[in-house]
Amino acid sequence: MAYFAVVIFLEKREMKKNEVVLEIANRLGLPKIECEKVIDAFADVVTDALIEGDKISIRGFVSFEISECKEREGYNPQTGKMQHYSPVKTVKCKVGQPIKDAINER
Repeated sequence: MAYFAVVIFLEKREMKKNEVVLEIANRLGLPKIECEKVIDAFADVVTDALIEGDKISIRGFVSFEISECKEREGYNPQTGKMQHYSPVKTVKCKVGQPIKDAINER
């Protein structure tokens, strides 16, 4: 007797900005255009604060801060040679504990 395992893969989807705007508009009963303005303003405020070197913390939701990667030498596997990497700044994003807990409950 043969046993067969059936595996169902649930497709992971990516919510685009428009879908987020629509979801917020539906939940709050507000016009889509107003919700889009709020999201755009939020992105602008976060960007401006990071440019100034500030850390943004929304307790229980998310925090953003600038992280600096130092200048270094590294191996490039495509060329097989050592390569110089200039220092760069990047954004670190840390998700709040309530979101982590909610994700792990499912």
